Amino acid sequence: MRYSRIAESTLAYLPLGHLGHVGQEMKVNEKEMYDRARKVVTPNWKVGDLVLLHEDRVRPGFARVITRQRFVGPYIINNVVQGRSDVGVAYQLLHQKTGKIVRNLVTNDRLKAYNVDRQKFKEHLARLDRR
Repeated sequence: MRYSRIAESTLAYLPLGHLGHVGQEMKVNEKEMYDRARKVVTPNWKVGDLVLLHEDRVRPGFARVITRQRFVGPYIINNVVQGRSDVGVAYQLLHQKTGKIVRNLVTNDRLKAYNVDRQKFKEHLARLDRR
C-alpha cells in the first residue's frame, strides 16, 4: 500500500509522453535480447519457394493422432502479404500437385524449407548406414 502511494506521487510529476517513450525503448531492448538468446532468424521466403506446412490440427475422431505426419506439402509460395508495418508478413500457399490455394494465410513459424535435392539426401543416408 505504501509503495503504491509513493509510485503514484512519483508518476504524477513525470510527463506522459516520457513514459510512453521509455516503455517503447524497454520493449525494443527486450525483443533484441530475446532474439539474440533464441538465435532468431528473419524469414527470407520468396515467391516460388517450395515449403512444407506444419499441420497441427487434430480432427475429431481421427485415430492416428500421434503417428500422423506433422508437415504436409510441398507447397509453393504464391504471394507474400505485408499488411501493417508492425505486424510480420504472411504467405499465400499453392499446393504443388493439386494447384489449389490454401484458404488462410500462413505465418513463417508454420513453414519449413522443402529439400528437392534427393541425391544429397540419399548420399547422407548412405553415410549414416556405414556408421
